Formats: sequence, C-alpha cells, structure tokens
Amino acid sequence: MKLLTKSFKTLLSVSLLGLSVNALAETEIMIAYGNQPGEPIDKAMHFWADKVKEKSNGDIVFKLFPSSQLGSETEVMEQAKFGSNIITISDYGALMDLVPDLGVINAPYISQSFEKKSKLLHSDWFKDLSSKLDKHDVHIIVPDVVYGTRHLLTKKLVTKPEDLKGVKVRVQHSRLFLETIKAMGGVPTPMSLSDVYPGLSEGIIDGLENPAVVLFGGKFYEVAKNLSLTAHTKHMSPFVAGTTFWNSLTLEQQKIIVDTSREMVALGATLINDAEKEALDKLKAAGVTITEVDLPAFEKAVGGVISTGFPEWSPNLYKNVQEKLEQF
Repeated sequence: MKLLTKSFKTLLSVSLLGLSVNALAETEIMIAYGNQPGEPIDKAMHFWADKVKEKSNGDIVFKLFPSSQLGSETEVMEQAKFGSNIITISDYGALMDLVPDLGVINAPYISQSFEKKSKLLHSDWFKDLSSKLDKHDVHIIVPDVVYGTRHLLTKKLVTKPEDLKGVKVRVQHSRLFLETIKAMGGVPTPMSLSDVYPGLSEGIIDGLENPAVVLFGGKFYEVAKNLSLTAHTKHMSPFVAGTTFWNSLTLEQQKIIVDTSREMVALGATLINDAEKEALDKLKAAGVTITEVDLPAFEKAVGGVISTGFPEWSPNLYKNVQEKLEQF
C-alpha cells in the first residue's frame, strides 16, 4: 500500500511538474479579426504568427481567429479590456469614442499616402494619444496596418460631389463615415455589410464605399456597375490588446511581438496593393465602368465639413494633422 501511495505521489509530482513546465514554456495569444481566410490581412496574420513563434523559440504562440469567430469587434474589444489574452483588429473611428482625436487618422482626404500616415502613427504626437488610450484599458500594439483605399461603387455614374445628391450610400455604423458621405454629397445609410447586396437589389441603397477587394469579393458589382475612384480614405487599422494583459507580458515578449509586427505590416501592405490591383482588373472584366473623379472637388467639399463636424476634436485638428503629414 505504501508502495502504491509513493508511486501515486511520484506520478502526481511528475504530472504537476509537466504542467508547470508547459505553462512556463508557452504563452498563448488569440488573434481576432473579421477578415476571411485567404484575404491579405489573414495571410499577414499567419506570417506574423510564424515570425513570433520563431523569434520567441516557441514561447509565444498566436492562435488565429478570422471571420469574427470570437465575436464582433465591439464584443472582442470588451473581452480584451477585461484582461483576456487577445490581440484584435480595431478601427480609429471606434477608438475615437475613448480618445476623440484618434478619429482624425482615417478622416477623408487627410492624406493620399500610406507611407506618410505610417510615419505620423510613429510620431510623438501619436504616442501621446496612444498613452491616453491606455488609461481606458486599451493598448495599441500595431498602429499602421494597411487596410486599403476606399472608393465608391454606385448604380449611377459619379464624377463630382453634385452627382451624389440624393444617392443613398451604405456606410458602416460610424460617425466618421456618416459625416464623410454626407460631406461628399450623398445620403449616408448605415447598414451591415451582409445586408448590402439585397439592399442594392431592392433599391434600399444606391451604392457603397469600400476598398476594391471588398467590392469585388462581395459581388456587389452584379447590381452596381459604376466604380468611382474617389480614394477618399487611405484606411489604416490598429491591432490592440487590453492594457492589463499587455502589461502581464514580459518586456522581452512585448519586444518580440512589436518587432515582428514591422515585417508583418510591410508584407500586408504589399499584399493589399497587389490584391487591389487584381480586384480592379476583375471588376473591369465583370463589366464595371471605372471612372476617375474630380478629386480636388471632393477634397474641397469634404474638408470644411469634417473640420467642423466633430466638436470633441482638438481645435483645428484636421488642418493641423494635414500639415504634419505634409512635413514627412
């Protein structure tokens, strides 16, 4: 009996030791995003996961959850804020609810250069905004993931702001996008992306705005045949974590995640650029009329409205950030 008891204790000790070693050997982090498998963002996440595992010698393991498997962006953000081991894609339009000035990052016509915006997102000005976000339990890990250039796909031909009068354009549920389409001359209509195709078919909306990859992937070209290259937003997305969870990682782990993210951002930008060119070719082949627009007219129409449309922003924020971007 004593022999059995001793053997059991030995087995239990070995098991517990094994669990302890495994626990110390691996930090698992869930990576949440709404993009589908095979899309540029998803490919970039797989690359990032491989690099993190390699550089950490297997200490950090990313578990990828595409297609909003962990819930909507809002739901996942709440999980992150409560301390879950999650890194998730976010949107500056949503983060402006916590730190208002962050909303200017993806404001329309703030810049036509992803490179300049990336430099802005690594400036002291941005670091100050990011530190304010930490006080709301959200930490920005990667500020500048390229998401795409947003254009207009409509049933009627649009070349100037006046052409959008009375045109109902689907937007996501964001004040920034509401104000953008309103300033461009259209009628912003908030709607889930999954409802856009039937909305176009039934005449509830007359068009939508999104990067070309999304416009082709959703097959919206089957019911809207005019693509206007408004390029109203060079859209960048941050990846964030809950501040509590981020601070629970060692400085070495944080450095590995941040350092490898730079390679991921570069790869993602290339993938997005290639995918957008391919999507434009496919849209044209599908019978879509692709039209250059009067960009100065759109920029003029939008600038004044956006400058005054958000009283919670710092004074002259839109103009001041444009000037900062021009210096890069």
